[in-house]
Amino acid sequence: MTTPSLEALLRIGPFHSALRAAIRRRGLTLERLRLRLAQQDVAVALSTLSDWQQGRVRPVSPKSLRAVSVLEGLLEVPPRSLLALLENAGPSGWPDVVPGMMPGFNANDLEVLSRHDRVFVDADRRASRVEAQVVVRARRAGVDRFHAHYYGDDSAETAQVRQEPVRNCSPGRSTLDEAQGLVVHELLFDKALSEGETWVFEYASHDPTGLESIEYAHGVRCFLAQSLIEVHFDPAALPVDPHVYLQDWDEPEPHRTIDLRLDHSGSVHHFETEVSVNWVGIRWRWA
Repeated sequence: MTTPSLEALLRIGPFHSALRAAIRRRGLTLERLRLRLAQQDVAVALSTLSDWQQGRVRPVSPKSLRAVSVLEGLLEVPPRSLLALLENAGPSGWPDVVPGMMPGFNANDLEVLSRHDRVFVDADRRASRVEAQVVVRARRAGVDRFHAHYYGDDSAETAQVRQEPVRNCSPGRSTLDEAQGLVVHELLFDKALSEGETWVFEYASHDPTGLESIEYAHGVRCFLAQSLIEVHFDPAALPVDPHVYLQDWDEPEPHRTIDLRLDHSGSVHHFETEVSVNWVGIRWRWA
């Protein structure tokens, strides 16, 4: 699983991901960053900085843009690199065209409020089925679809992966990138949503590629209020050392956070709120 570097994010955006990656690379807390801005007579609230890096709000006023210009110096990124991302973005905050990215990456018209995935690992140690329930809220009127991105394990034959609509959605277009192990399916809602309207839908992913699985993760582009991952293991294939991990765009390797124990049914789960890192997942080993 690879993630864009800070340098790549400064080229393609979006602004909030690039800002967050730059802050993390400098090792600054938001409070320290706020104090350094204040030392240069730039007043920005802590909550505003948080909103900017999570994609909830974009700086658009002259005062906010001046703050971004000062931030570029404090974060040691090239002059106007963050400002250019704001200037070249469409109404969603993402660039109108992002070369080399799959459908759905350059759209930010749905806010994912909650995601609950149930992963089923069979006796052959394969995560052959994932059931997902997703709650979204429309950022604008007229949104009527969701792009489900599925990253297969290394060397997986991505073309074999299929995603099955289960409730409140129907199949649309699909595309794949074999080199990246990525397949994208368009899930169409039963209607176009109004701005601020929520929608609940379910779908299942089937991966018959036959490779042993050692992890499952949620990819978080901006902010996820609730993330629940359950992994159910067949009694004939119980793992060892299950644990939670987190990884951000600018981190080459994930870091372990919580050790998990199998319950009486051979399952583990992890529930997390207010997720702003780019990957939250569960890993395990085979004895």
